[in-house]
Amino acid sequence: KGFHCIFLDLPNHGESLSEEEFTIERSSEKIAEFINHIINNKGIEKVNIVALGIGSSIAIEILNENPNVINNLILSGLEIADYKEIESDSVANGLAKAQSEYLNEKSDIFITKAYLRYFGINKEHYNDIEKILDRSIRQERKIAYESLNYTIPESLKDNEEIIEKDNVLIIYGTKEDLDCTKSAIKLKSIMKNAKLMEIVKGNHLWNIIDHELFNTITSNFIRDNHIEDNSKINILE
Repeated sequence: KGFHCIFLDLPNHGESLSEEEFTIERSSEKIAEFINHIINNKGIEKVNIVALGIGSSIAIEILNENPNVINNLILSGLEIADYKEIESDSVANGLAKAQSEYLNEKSDIFITKAYLRYFGINKEHYNDIEKILDRSIRQERKIAYESLNYTIPESLKDNEEIIEKDNVLIIYGTKEDLDCTKSAIKLKSIMKNAKLMEIVKGNHLWNIIDHELFNTITSNFIRDNHIEDNSKINILE
């Protein structure tokens, strides 16, 4: 309440269909263009960005290339790699091989609903994500490769304006993949003035499962960088 919100489907996700192959760099450029369009046409100076999962990687790229357009930045479920794999030898390709050998014996509907159960999401939400089944295996593999192989730009690490930014909130769940925990801590070590928060018993989709908590955290932080401590969160500064 009290915010003008714009929800974006990332390029090659949901309704944002694209003939171009997905990359984090290309997606960040497109979204940065959209942000600049909003700023120029609405008479505002900056925007607040709330980014989840691979969207966090895209948001970091936007921050690196366009630091002056971002006010508050909230990231959850970030994954940062130590180095970028060769695509043909990547983990994403290994996962695709496993899918072809094992998962293809099951229907897409069965597999998707199994993932929903794994993440604690009610199966009634299946229709909300059904469109991902229209993506080709190649598209899925490329998105997975980009997600698992994102590295922090060296130019960001050398930019004092960015690394000293204090209106940044980095969130991870205690039941997320260990890479997400390590990635959150790694980014905090670079952006030392950022706030670091863990969601107790939160998995990768905690923001959907406990959307009221998510909305409270994001709105309070955007309004005045305030984080109200409670039993569901730990503030690690």
